[in-house]
Amino acid sequence: MPKLNVFGTHLYYDEAGKAAGPGNNMVLVHGFGDSGLLWAHQMTHFKDRYRVIAVDMRGHARSGVPQELGLYTQDQVVEDVRAIMDHLGVERAVMGGHSLGGYTVMRFHQRYPDRVRAMVLSGTGPGYRRMDGARQWTEMNEKAAAEYEAKGLDTVVDARKEGIGRHGGTEPIHHTLRGLAYVRRGVMRMPPLVEPSQMDVPVIVLIGEQDEPFINAAKYVAAKAPRASGPVILKGASHWANFDDPAGWNAAVDAFLKDLPA
Repeated sequence: MPKLNVFGTHLYYDEAGKAAGPGNNMVLVHGFGDSGLLWAHQMTHFKDRYRVIAVDMRGHARSGVPQELGLYTQDQVVEDVRAIMDHLGVERAVMGGHSLGGYTVMRFHQRYPDRVRAMVLSGTGPGYRRMDGARQWTEMNEKAAAEYEAKGLDTVVDARKEGIGRHGGTEPIHHTLRGLAYVRRGVMRMPPLVEPSQMDVPVIVLIGEQDEPFINAAKYVAAKAPRASGPVILKGASHWANFDDPAGWNAAVDAFLKDLPA
């Protein structure tokens, strides 16, 4: 199984395809409760032109679940993505992310701008400018984490059976409640604003028509990022637009990628 042992845990990733050119790498990061299998349709679609890599975030699915809360931070998941890219010899890539994964991609660009060819942001937001918004978000996540803790942090749940996240294919996917709780308490805690006006690479913003919590954030990023297109609104799709309408989502991203500079 493709795993990288690093930073106190192991990180799982799926890989498909072969880069048709030096910049034709694509790294995809899922959101909370999902796994790399969220991107199954995209891996199949883009693998003829891109080397496509989909990671399982720490605390999720096939990646490790560190026992210490301090090992779950937003900076750490950015470094996890960087470590996988280094391990696979990927210097520069189109970076795609959904929800928490989209925020991770934006933070990755902040830290490693030269390694990002473009960003594909789906059902996500750039964090909070105002402290009260970040505080409310954190309180919501803390409440959910406490509910996990009440059930027992070592409890293993069947993500497909319990309806946690979205996962393509048929491979069994299990989460440990410790991982989910610690991601909420650590990685998702008090997310500061990633200023879209400083995103100096091409960006496409996509959003499901029914994804009301993120519609305004999507419009904000599309309006403020200087090289952004969108938001592309996928009719009838939920928060998981790439999963609900892979044909529409993939077509929009295809058109975006076609015009990318080398």
